[in-house]
Amino acid sequence: MGAKKANRDGLIFQHFDLENFSKTIDNAMIHDVNGFPIDVFPDCIQKLIENARTTVLFNPDYFSAGILSTVATSMGSAYSLNNGSFSVMSILWLTIVGRRGTAKTHPLSKAKEPLENQDSKSYLNYREELKVSKSSTGIDDTRKPTFKKFLLDDFTIEKLVELLSFNERGVMIFQDELLKWVNEFDKYRGKGGDQQAYLKLWNGSIYSVDRKSSDAIRIENPCVNILGGMQTELLKTLATNRTSDGFLDRFLFVIPENPKPRLFTGERLDTALFENYCRIINNILGFEGHEIFVGPKCLDIYKSWQHKKAMEVDNDDLEHAIQSKMETYIWRLALVLETMHQASIASFKKELSEDVLHKTIRLVEYFRIQALKVHDKLATYDPIEKLNAIERELYEKMPVKFKRNDVLRIAEEHHMSNSSLDRFLKRKELFDNRKKDKTLSYGVYKKIYY
Repeated sequence: MGAKKANRDGLIFQHFDLENFSKTIDNAMIHDVNGFPIDVFPDCIQKLIENARTTVLFNPDYFSAGILSTVATSMGSAYSLNNGSFSVMSILWLTIVGRRGTAKTHPLSKAKEPLENQDSKSYLNYREELKVSKSSTGIDDTRKPTFKKFLLDDFTIEKLVELLSFNERGVMIFQDELLKWVNEFDKYRGKGGDQQAYLKLWNGSIYSVDRKSSDAIRIENPCVNILGGMQTELLKTLATNRTSDGFLDRFLFVIPENPKPRLFTGERLDTALFENYCRIINNILGFEGHEIFVGPKCLDIYKSWQHKKAMEVDNDDLEHAIQSKMETYIWRLALVLETMHQASIASFKKELSEDVLHKTIRLVEYFRIQALKVHDKLATYDPIEKLNAIERELYEKMPVKFKRNDVLRIAEEHHMSNSSLDRFLKRKELFDNRKKDKTLSYGVYKKIYY
């Protein structure tokens, strides 16, 4: 039996003991079921996320996803992790999900601000170089300046590959509404071509383009991160024709449970905390990058986790498919978290720490729960799921049969106006008012779900 070791969170882990380690995993899943486990991040990032929650009202789960994607993009192909069998880069496809009006865009935009600043500087340099080239004579076209950028929002797959040839470190595809990007697949090429191209890019495989109208392009280590938002009710649209080839399973979803109302504070995000975050990004960008190796102890930790989960899901096709992707993502996420922790103290080392791998397992289990949530929403239609927290609580407290005056007090207790209540009662998927049940008296409502 291996020796016990405490990590920085004070949790005790038992090496090489599958039974005890299984309990650790189960406890991690229970602990993280209600939100993104922000304590996997360095302390300075945890403080930033908490400050953003209380001042500018950023949802912690959404902001965490944006930070994770921005760090992964800043690392790009310059950083890799070798687990002894294969190497991985920090390629993450992250999607935040919520109903309309849940302020999904703001936390993502703030998280990617350090990369926006880098792109702004790069564009100014590009314009200056362009002026010089235009004022010169006899300049070869092959020496024309190029705009090296990290962030993309409107492009074709061919343009994406061209931009990767300018910035070999990698790029982030950012979309406020991810479905808009997906719906434009194959706009300029044969059906199915774009989706297959992105599946290849998710793998980090060599990508080459040969066109008659342009020079051949070959990208040895393409690193394309994706970050975007999605309305809950549009998940089924995203999944249409995109499950059989595993396209949907490649996304890491973030779906907060019952987000609270956003009550304006008039406060600002702590500048010093945000500057610490920018410093981490700049440290990552400023370092040449390196390869992180997985030592024997971390391999044993991974084996304990992987063996347990593989045996658990063997007879469930859906969970087996999710586990397959998690076995890839665990190494990518470990690379990102390890680099974050090292960059936070400006000390880059070559080996993955046991502490970070334990944190990564907790994060992977969080994403597993989110994946199962998504598939549950795709498999069933439940109008109750579309209700916000106040509407759901109000619906649960209403009697099965009632008149409007009977629920006015309940609505008032939940700060719902009379006009909002009237609109709520008109929702045919929730209430019957003699449309189906003719035995109801006039003016009487009946809950459909109770």
